[in-house]
Amino acid sequence: MTRTVTLSPDQQSGKAAFKALVKAFGGQEAAASETGVRQQKISDMGLPNIAEFPTLDLIDLLEDRTVGLPGWPHVTHWLCHRRGGVFVPLPQGEDDADGMMVTVAELAGELGDVSRAISEAVCASGDGGREVTKAEAAAALAELDGLDRTSAQLRLKLLSKMKGASQ
Repeated sequence: MTRTVTLSPDQQSGKAAFKALVKAFGGQEAAASETGVRQQKISDMGLPNIAEFPTLDLIDLLEDRTVGLPGWPHVTHWLCHRRGGVFVPLPQGEDDADGMMVTVAELAGELGDVSRAISEAVCASGDGGREVTKAEAAAALAELDGLDRTSAQLRLKLLSKMKGASQ
């Protein structure tokens, strides 16, 4: 029988991230079948009141197999936020003029998403009236994370040009 404990809010949010990762993978049974870890143990790893935590290799395997799914990489995002940052994948696409213009277009789209989230949050007819609610702030921050990632990708593309410049 597993003993319940009181975990810190940070530990509980980490477990929630792992639980979301397992769900994205296809659920506890799928994760157990693929990894050889008992289904009950995988369940315990996602429960906020059980002191059972996933190993790094388990997280890595599941995140590797959920690339491109909503929320990916679930646990890595949680770790980055705990350290005050955001996960920034390596630049996608080319660093030529066309590739950079695609990234600029993506950046404009992300800025539009941030603007929309903020506008909805401060709209008088919104959930909190003109006061931003916790849920609205969380939604806007999620959009800002996307803007940060895209901005960082453009920055990396430009820095690679600076390093490779012969002039």
